[in-house]
Amino acid sequence: MRAFDILKEARVLSRPELAKRIGLSRAAIALVADDLLQAQVAREVGLGDSTGGRPPVLLEFNPQAALALGARMLDSEWGLVVTDLDAHVLEHLDIPILGTRPEAAVEALCGGVRTLLTRVDRTRVLPAIGLGTPGLVDMRAGVIISAVDVGWFEVPIRAMVEQELGMAALVANRSKVGALAELWCDPQPGVSEVIYISIGTGIAAGIVHDGKLYLGPNSSAGELGHVTVAADGPLCPCGNRGCLQQLASGLAIANRARELMRMTTGTVLHKLVGNYPERMSAQIVLTAAEQGDPLACQVVDEVAGYLVIAIPNLIKLLKPKVIILAV
Repeated sequence: MRAFDILKEARVLSRPELAKRIGLSRAAIALVADDLLQAQVAREVGLGDSTGGRPPVLLEFNPQAALALGARMLDSEWGLVVTDLDAHVLEHLDIPILGTRPEAAVEALCGGVRTLLTRVDRTRVLPAIGLGTPGLVDMRAGVIISAVDVGWFEVPIRAMVEQELGMAALVANRSKVGALAELWCDPQPGVSEVIYISIGTGIAAGIVHDGKLYLGPNSSAGELGHVTVAADGPLCPCGNRGCLQQLASGLAIANRARELMRMTTGTVLHKLVGNYPERMSAQIVLTAAEQGDPLACQVVDEVAGYLVIAIPNLIKLLKPKVIILAV
């Protein structure tokens, strides 16, 4: 795995250079290089500069050697992708989840995976899927310990998916997955400290420290949604009052917009949802705010006020180089 990561980052290396970076002998690195070549992760692309003997053969990283499956659950929908080894998306599919039980989510996921696999060469797909789910996730056990916003507790999501699909499943909170995606897909020189804040049915932070995902005990680090931002705020299902999740999540944004809509008429929000306030979503509020709708702008300003309480505390504690807000 170390050789894979080094070659992926460098793109082209000779065997002696690879051995030096890993700390292996040239004899040992020959076996590693042969494994990379056999898996087609590396390919030989000519000769490097000679340092006195024969010019070394150069190895080039091959991102097309295999395809990877991934899925993220956002509200009542899965977003599924097939990528190459550089995480470039080759196929994408959104699948609605019909129901609120974990079994409904697994059924939708597996149906989407089977559809997606018909679009690619299945022989090149790795026998595993990465899952980004809501809630507090024990990554080692593959269990969603609690996802209060969707009403799930102690859900063995990894075992459920593996039994249905017959392939390994790697499970993490979707904010942690998002943090890694930003680090891998949009790398910035010298940036190894990143916080990715996902605002959906809940709010959580994926924390990258020194280039690695920070997990904490039971993968529990980053539960930003249950930070108190209003001492006399609404009661949260977690038992506390004034949690950020109750005031700035996607559901909270939609509920606040509905509340304000009842006090007036003729706004952009009214136009976008018609006579069906149940259609309201955080995305609709943001769309209306972009069009200058005063009602939507008020909601966004209120949410921003709560975020401005929580996020600076993260900055003071962790000193990230980059903070990303994802809605």
